[in-house]
Amino acid sequence: MEKNKYQRASKNTKKEVQMAFFQTDFGVDLKKRLNRLIIYSILLIACAIYFTIDGIMDKYSISKIVVSVFFLMFAGLFIWGRHYVIVKSCNNYMINNPKRANDKK
Repeated sequence: MEKNKYQRASKNTKKEVQMAFFQTDFGVDLKKRLNRLIIYSILLIACAIYFTIDGIMDKYSISKIVVSVFFLMFAGLFIWGRHYVIVKSCNNYMINNPKRANDKK
């Protein structure tokens, strides 16, 4: 069973661990990718809003509304995946580097 130190840590400890993790080489690269996911999800939400409005204006076009629902689902999936990756990465960082992560027992 995998340890979940990050989930049980206090709010301040989580912030410190995130800052320490995102200053590593892997963390810098990962942050770029995670920011890209946020941009993709914002664009998907904007497209979903456009297709929803366009579908309503076009006498409730079901195909456009279904496309907007799929866009919203993928945007939510991207946001959830981003959070999942952050938690997993910071958790692994806390487990593997207990002294650098300021983990107090």
